[in-house]
Amino acid sequence: MDRKLSTTGIYRLALYNRYLNGLHRGESDYVSSQELADATGHTAAQVRKDLTCYGSLGEPSKGYKIRKLKALLARIFGKEEARNVILVGVGNLGMALLAYKGFQIQRFNIVASFDMDTKKIGKRIENVMIYHINDLDSVVADTKAQVAIVSVPASSAQEVINKLVSAGIKAILNFAPSSLIVPEGIELQNVDLSVELDRLYYLLKNPH
Repeated sequence: MDRKLSTTGIYRLALYNRYLNGLHRGESDYVSSQELADATGHTAAQVRKDLTCYGSLGEPSKGYKIRKLKALLARIFGKEEARNVILVGVGNLGMALLAYKGFQIQRFNIVASFDMDTKKIGKRIENVMIYHINDLDSVVADTKAQVAIVSVPASSAQEVINKLVSAGIKAILNFAPSSLIVPEGIELQNVDLSVELDRLYYLLKNPH
């Protein structure tokens, strides 16, 4: 199971996993490579290539057994047990992320949130306590969280990232529109909404 996947390969598997978790099948226990391809924007050949890496999963004329494929992807992404996540920055975006139910469906538990605003400290949003950023070390130790979501202004993002690394966080999903530096061994994924909108608008104006 310990296979080193490319970034694009990981992304495709995550798309397959999301699609499978959204399925409500009554008439069939199977899903075809073509169905997975159509649902995720890839080719059936690519789907088969990705999944063949994990053995002979498909059955001739039937496809992939949904329950078996979901169990495989759960193991690949470590979803056999819930994963604890913390969130830093409880502004408008942070509150929206706390309210997002998809995290729970995918077995991500936001166990704590952090902010600098003293008016927010001690309150709960979606049953998640808001702590002061100065409590980061102790809360991370108590919750054993290894993943953090950052939704702070760009001006404070690097300082927050440094605090997270010092507290023991190993992987960070960053929504701050800023170029950040992390030490070797720390996984950083940036989500810049303005960049994504620029890209989307370009595709809109320049269709293939």
